[in-house]
Amino acid sequence: MNKSNFSNNVTKLATVPQAVERYKLSRNTLMRIADDEKAVRRFGRAVRIDVQIMDKAINNY
Repeated sequence: MNKSNFSNNVTKLATVPQAVERYKLSRNTLMRIADDEKAVRRFGRAVRIDVQIMDKAINNY
């Protein structure tokens, strides 16, 4: 397994691997919840997850 080489101090937007590590969810589950809550931000090919929206969504589950 690869060791993560990024910071866990994410305040606004997280990459998908950072979000997977933060919420301890599989990529598919994370993306499904993020899509439902409209927390996905796309910049060209780059995909980011809005941490504030996901925190609220996870707390409501």
